[in-house]
Amino acid sequence: MHDDFYKENVLLARIAEGDEEAFSLFFRMISPGMSMLVRNVVKREEAVKEVLQEFFIKLWLHRDKLTGIEHLRAYLKRMALNECFTYLNKQSNLRHADIEHAENAASNETEAALSYRETQRIIAEAVKALPAQRRQIYEMSRHQGLNASEIAETLQLSSSYVRNTISAALQFIRERLKRAGKL
Repeated sequence: MHDDFYKENVLLARIAEGDEEAFSLFFRMISPGMSMLVRNVVKREEAVKEVLQEFFIKLWLHRDKLTGIEHLRAYLKRMALNECFTYLNKQSNLRHADIEHAENAASNETEAALSYRETQRIIAEAVKALPAQRRQIYEMSRHQGLNASEIAETLQLSSSYVRNTISAALQFIRERLKRAGKL
């Protein structure tokens, strides 16, 4: 057990120094678990590949932080989930843009516009149904464009609590959309 911890720390130190071979080994070690986690969130195989690519790129770009992380598995899981949510938000924004374009298109596209409005209504109702603090944090994030650190500082909360709260709010909204047949 201690030997595994030591090997992991040595591997992380090598990665932090830019050792591509060590990163390749680390990639092979964690890739199956990360793939399963991402697949459970984004569902589509092409999306899994895109999210994992972004995850590993960011991991490499921020490799110097790896040696200072106390709970590596939790950190990697959170990082992968953040990439999933970023991907889903991007897809949602693309869908919204497509729907807005459809509203300006021919009248046979009216059904798409109605679907968009229905989705927006469901999201608005879901946001209203959130507990007060969760709703406040969600709105500060999505409507005011504040990041977790800024929200945490404003509300005098920890950044991790804010990130977890945003994640919980998004999950709640996603569940409402699934129940309504929108996802």
